[in-house]
Amino acid sequence: MLVAIHDPLLVLASFLAVFALLVGARTASSRGVPPAAVRRSLHAAIGLWTAFVATLFLRLSWALVPPLGFLAANASGRTGLLVPSLARPDDPGGARGLWTFPLGVAAAYWLFWNDPGRAPVVAGCLALALADPAAAWTGKRWGQRRLRPLALRRTLEGSLAFFVVAAILVGAVAARPGGAMHALRLAVGCGAVGALAEALAPPGWDNALIPVAVGAAYHVLA
Repeated sequence: MLVAIHDPLLVLASFLAVFALLVGARTASSRGVPPAAVRRSLHAAIGLWTAFVATLFLRLSWALVPPLGFLAANASGRTGLLVPSLARPDDPGGARGLWTFPLGVAAAYWLFWNDPGRAPVVAGCLALALADPAAAWTGKRWGQRRLRPLALRRTLEGSLAFFVVAAILVGAVAARPGGAMHALRLAVGCGAVGALAEALAPPGWDNALIPVAVGAAYHVLA
């Protein structure tokens, strides 16, 4: 009986957790927290929850329900109604990122579900959760060197931040006793592939490409 309701309970927990995070983001916005800080914090928190819950589901069909549900909700504009700071009519790329985020998560689940420990899924979701906003924050605050001829507003500083954060996260996922060189190979390879995907992605599409690119690199190099 417990096995039968295990995955449905995780689906319910996922919807409740994300709804609570959205309410928290709405409250933060109403109290004057800058919209960019709200968006990045929400991005990181939802990404971390996704990475955490990925290893708990038993069946792929149930695991896909939350990201596909949020894909539909975000694409319909309902999320922007709940948290107005997420609605960015002046920034098509930012608005697109709302629905490419769950799309990337669902794609990573689908592609790498059967890998041992679902490590590629976890690595990809962690890179999306933390390395992507780290790149955006670093690029905006300290970015001076544009990556030309890409003309996508990416900076060398932002890409380096993505690489460092992603490498640390992937190394932590891959770390195990006696596997230092294995973890180092995965950290460097996945960090580089993820940074390249983030730099080359058109505005808004990085959310979809990062978990797939990092997951694919992990799958190949593991």
